[in-house]
Amino acid sequence: MAGLQESTLVDAIMDVRAQIDFLWQFFVTVHIAVFALVFIYGEAIERLNIPARLLTTIGIAGFEWINGNALCNAYLLLDSMLEQYRWSFGQVERFHPAFYEQFVLANYAARPTMVLMTHSAALLVIVLAFLSQRFLQNHTKVDRSAEQLARGFDPRER
Repeated sequence: MAGLQESTLVDAIMDVRAQIDFLWQFFVTVHIAVFALVFIYGEAIERLNIPARLLTTIGIAGFEWINGNALCNAYLLLDSMLEQYRWSFGQVERFHPAFYEQFVLANYAARPTMVLMTHSAALLVIVLAFLSQRFLQNHTKVDRSAEQLARGFDPRER
């Protein structure tokens, strides 16, 4: 039985790293859109009734869970592939010290914890924005009134 070739394993490692990059880019893109909805189109959020807000939150939480699991699994796969690479081809004398340190010894076992933290924080910000949208809008109206007073316009004179 022939063993796994080094080039095949390196190609697979690079493919998993590309998949991780894509998943992070997708996460960021979705959250730019969601945060724009929450902060730029706050009045549209305000008009959502409770069931609509709940369903929207469940949908976003579902995305967080699916994307987070995909990232965690990709990081765990990448870490196991690098462990296989170290075991099969990782003799120190074969590599430049910097390459050995940055590629051969790379460890991604702690990344699922980072994914959990980032995805949970993003969901928390969205939920808080949905819950406190009225506060944000009222706060903005108070700021505008104060700004108008500072310029000499008194909104009470209407």
